[in-house]
Amino acid sequence: MHADSKPLKQRDQNRPECLVVLGLLPPVTLEDVNQAYKAKAMAAHPDRGGDAKTFIAVKQAYEDAREYVKFKAGKLEWLAGKIDAYAQQQEVVTETIERGGDVEMEEVDWLTKSFGEDFGHVADKLVRVTLRNEKADDVFAILLGFRTESLKDLAELDLAGGTLTDEGLLQFKGLTALKRLDLRGTKVGKLAAEVPGWFEQLEFLGLPKGAVGMLTRLGMPRRLKLEIGDA
Repeated sequence: MHADSKPLKQRDQNRPECLVVLGLLPPVTLEDVNQAYKAKAMAAHPDRGGDAKTFIAVKQAYEDAREYVKFKAGKLEWLAGKIDAYAQQQEVVTETIERGGDVEMEEVDWLTKSFGEDFGHVADKLVRVTLRNEKADDVFAILLGFRTESLKDLAELDLAGGTLTDEGLLQFKGLTALKRLDLRGTKVGKLAAEVPGWFEQLEFLGLPKGAVGMLTRLGMPRRLKLEIGDA
């Protein structure tokens, strides 16, 4: 944490939320971020009596703060490194909308303030994809599978009612931030039982009828809300 001569209220208004969560004041270094994260994560970890949601928020703040420091160190170099991931993410957005689906983006406020509207959206996060019809198929799943690195913030994926199969389902293993996955009414089968083990943050899972048996349901994590059938 660094000293700052500005009034506390003004400093809180100017610094990004990720630094607020980590208890840091700018200017900060990567070492500052790493040390703050270790302290906060240790206190918030569920295995140490902490809260799971708080721990996830601290982890996200850590990732955002690292990006913030890199951005401040060299804006143009940082921007160049984001262009390819942004293009891949936009390809998924375009494909989803053209197939009749919907998406949700999350803006990075501090970046928009620094770069303006034109370039500020280069770090926007795709957090939700909804595509509820027969066009939610294996071809679409493969598109997502090839873009998992740029979809690291995708938290909700709703493909209910589509024609997705086990082959398509395999493409999602790299989407580690998923909290909600709705596959009700799809053609997913035997691989459905493995899904909870792929995603540590998964809170909701919708599966088609017959995808999992009673014993498998009983063995799923308590954190998981499971719904079976058609959406």
